Amino acid sequence: MAAADTSSERIAFVGFGALGQAFAGGLRDAGVVELRAFVRTRDDPAAAAALRRRLEAARVGAAPSIDAAVTGATMVVAAVPAAAAAAVARACARSLRRDCLYVDPAPLPPAEKAALAALVEGAGGQYVDVAVLGTVAVSGAAVPLLAAGGGASRWSAAVTPMGFKVTIVEGPAGRATLVKLLRSVYMKGRDALILEMLLAARHHGVEEAVLTSIGGPGEQVPFPDLAERVITSLAVYAERRAAELEDAADLVAEANVEPLVTHGGAARLRWLAELGLRAHFGGERPSDVDEVLSVVDALAPHRGGD
Repeated sequence: MAAADTSSERIAFVGFGALGQAFAGGLRDAGVVELRAFVRTRDDPAAAAALRRRLEAARVGAAPSIDAAVTGATMVVAAVPAAAAAAVARACARSLRRDCLYVDPAPLPPAEKAALAALVEGAGGQYVDVAVLGTVAVSGAAVPLLAAGGGASRWSAAVTPMGFKVTIVEGPAGRATLVKLLRSVYMKGRDALILEMLLAARHHGVEEAVLTSIGGPGEQVPFPDLAERVITSLAVYAERRAAELEDAADLVAEANVEPLVTHGGAARLRWLAELGLRAHFGGERPSDVDEVLSVVDALAPHRGGD
């Protein structure tokens, strides 16, 4: 697909939620003329009217079926929830034109992405495993994206001049989503921690004080620096931090909130402490993350908790 002549592109969406809208806006602003979408029928009249307004505002034509949307398209964006991604890929594969880019941003496990890549490529298309690393409500089409798989380089070359922010992850389809899902251990785990913390803080009447207390130097550094600071410190202080979290869990429980995340965090830190890293490093902080993780690899090759 030549990025220079955007007016000749025919781009289809299956699904048209926030991500589809953001991508369509970026493509339309870059001069892509023909955009169409298939979206399942809405039973609720208000929801159907809202969908029509979204399509009209984005100047995206409504297709009556997946086949009608996909036939002849140079790019298909499967902007559907993960639970629907496999069924949509199978439906699209029937109508893909040869060398069509099939862009799949669903956060599926890597093995499932690899299977869908084989399906699409068997139908003559080029599969692009895409991982969305931000919020389209904030960044629109400029949201940070990772891409992997057979069609990743071609897709990046096509849409980067249109303002998309794509970073290629070397490797097969599934590699970009692997990064996203592992990143989610922190990103979504953090969300769960914030929820658990604030539910308990509100019960104890210290919600505002807790909120304003978090914002010191540790939260103002690039994440790799923060990770290094945390991991090298845990090598020495995991036991005392586990004990502190266990005390915190008691307070969460007093608020009638089951301390699921707090207990999980305490158990993980207790596991690290019991590996004996403090003794291994002589009570001194190691130099970097790699040194700590290398010792963990040696002491707990299976990284279990039992």
